[in-house]
Amino acid sequence: MSDRLNISSGYPFEDVYGYARAVRVGEQIFVSGTTARGPDLDRDVYAQAQSVIGLIAEALQKAGAELRHVVRTVVYLTDMADTDAVALAHSEAFGVVRPASTLVKVAGLTPEAARVEIEVTAIIHDRAS
Repeated sequence: MSDRLNISSGYPFEDVYGYARAVRVGEQIFVSGTTARGPDLDRDVYAQAQSVIGLIAEALQKAGAELRHVVRTVVYLTDMADTDAVALAHSEAFGVVRPASTLVKVAGLTPEAARVEIEVTAIIHDRAS
């Protein structure tokens, strides 16, 4: 597969801003920065991170990949005091995979109630030839 595949989550901001939830080119998948949505935004940061990872897993699945294919994560936090809670959710999802990861503190996220945003890069590396 060498063609580009854009994957939408149906989130209205994708059309407003002009982006895709994920893009697959060949065996590489790039998932846009993802925050919790709806009622999950009212939950604590650990629950928000779990929700975000679930949304990422859905996008990866639509692209033909799984969390085990993730090779890199970038995590954005609005409060570094949330690091341990987000690290726990990240470790539960990616602990065995151990992707390269970057943690960045930011002034704010969209939507405003979001406390964590995560983007990932995945490579389908175990497909039979």
